[in-house]
Amino acid sequence: MQDNKELLQQAILFAQEVEHISVSSLQRKFLIGYQQATELLQCLIENKICAVDFTPHYGHLV
Repeated sequence: MQDNKELLQQAILFAQEVEHISVSSLQRKFLIGYQQATELLQCLIENKICAVDFTPHYGHLV
């Protein structure tokens, strides 16, 4: 569980560096699988770090 909190903190910092964020960008940045990246993105959305709306070819607006 601690690893997930650390990963979420790193993802928040990553989101602050980019304009859009997606499952695939999280997978590439953190070398994680699809399921973990999806859950991480959902946490970012729930914490209002990024928008719910998805833009094709870009991802979620940060």
